[in-house]
Amino acid sequence: TTVSLFDVIPNKEKDSADDFLEFILWLRTNRDISVSYEANVLRGLIKLLKFRFASESKTDTSYGEKSFEDIPMIRELRKLHRDANKRQTLSPRSSDEEKKWLSWPEFISVIQGLKNDLLQLLDQYEHEGRSQHEAKAMTGPNHSLLQRKIATLYQHYLILAFLSCVPDRQRTIRELELNKSFIRDKQKNVWTIKHGPDDYKTGKTYGDRPPLVLLPELVPSIDDFLQHWRSCLAPKTEHLFVQPRTGNPLTQDSVYQIVSRSCYKYSGKKTNPHLLRDMIVTHVRESDASEKQLEALALYMGHSIHMQRTSYDRRTLTKKVAPAVELLQSVNRLDNGNDGQQFQR
Repeated sequence: TTVSLFDVIPNKEKDSADDFLEFILWLRTNRDISVSYEANVLRGLIKLLKFRFASESKTDTSYGEKSFEDIPMIRELRKLHRDANKRQTLSPRSSDEEKKWLSWPEFISVIQGLKNDLLQLLDQYEHEGRSQHEAKAMTGPNHSLLQRKIATLYQHYLILAFLSCVPDRQRTIRELELNKSFIRDKQKNVWTIKHGPDDYKTGKTYGDRPPLVLLPELVPSIDDFLQHWRSCLAPKTEHLFVQPRTGNPLTQDSVYQIVSRSCYKYSGKKTNPHLLRDMIVTHVRESDASEKQLEALALYMGHSIHMQRTSYDRRTLTKKVAPAVELLQSVNRLDNGNDGQQFQR
């Protein structure tokens, strides 16, 4: 017997959400899920319901109506999702996440570790003789093992370096295409990433993004990779980065593994790509960055300043209020801090 989505969700009424509620309660009780996990599950279920009732909803967002607001079941799950988000802001971070967290200087050290290993392989390649490896490549269908090893490590280095310059979602890295979303600005002599509204998660809200500029210091490495090493991976696509074994574009899991394994090798922590966004926001908010700079960073990263404060800023409450403590201590300091001496007899 074939079971369709229409059998599982027969109608749009509020009572139909009961099964989903029981599922969430079961996850809480039997799987001890975190509030963050619960919010993600509810977000996924809402998207599933939007697909199910796409032809039944009559709301018109052009008149200011919220999409699918005429579907009682979706309204009910949205309420549960809002509740989970509120609880998420109050709940402590999971201990597992602490094991993956790196300070931003630690992440930069990971990139430096990759660069050092890459330079060692390049030195080995030059020492063994460039012509020797190129001759092997000409006589067979594949490049030499060392050439492919260098090309793969080059990719890893550039991917993490790109994420440090443009701490974006990993989709950005996977979908980079030569001369389309990955463009050389010849006038400024830098490489840039260009996104239209359909190229990133919040594009419908923010539209075309400003060019995402990579560090000028990366230009020689990018040029070298494109001219000499990318071809060693036998790419079957115009995507900048490809899977070494197949030549196909990177997958979500590919980028995740590259980031987490690289971070583990050089820091002992399996940091994931999404945490990088939290790490840079937290690092910058711990600095003396102005509100203008923080607002600009939020726009650059494709989210609101509110999202920056509530979702990406991982400072503890003590660190967040530290400037206020210092401010109050400074404005209430008496007699240049010598007040205690007046009471010594």
